[in-house]
Amino acid sequence: MPLPRFLTAALTLAALAAPSFASAETSVAMEVVRPVATETGETAFEPVETALPGEPLVYRIALSNTDPVPATSVGLSLPLDGNLAIDPASVSAETPLTVRFSADGGASYAPFSELTVEENGETRQAQPTDLTHLQIEIAEIAAESQVAVTYDAVVR
Repeated sequence: MPLPRFLTAALTLAALAAPSFASAETSVAMEVVRPVATETGETAFEPVETALPGEPLVYRIALSNTDPVPATSVGLSLPLDGNLAIDPASVSAETPLTVRFSADGGASYAPFSELTVEENGETRQAQPTDLTHLQIEIAEIAAESQVAVTYDAVVR
């Protein structure tokens, strides 16, 4: 089975998305990998060509600053595919970052713990399956360097 359309779309959208508040030249690249056990019992990652429901995936986003000056207030908003459920607690980087999510198509964002949705006239805590967008902000990417952001997802 070829790479599912939702994975291809996520890659394309991420590659075209420009950080929204950068003060230096930055670029974005994304790859989708799956964890696999090696013969030594360690975990390695291989590119995803096909994915099945229930399969865990890892998204890796590389934010690069190619200028000789720091990029400040680097922001990125990504739509999340409805065929995936991401683990909100898994969003991480080797530098401090602010992470917010949307459950209303990107109209509003909040930390996952504060995100609510309206359902049948009642308000409830958002679940990972409610998420529609991910927003990341990094205070600074040093001159001529890269920051990697990762998060875990499961194919629904």
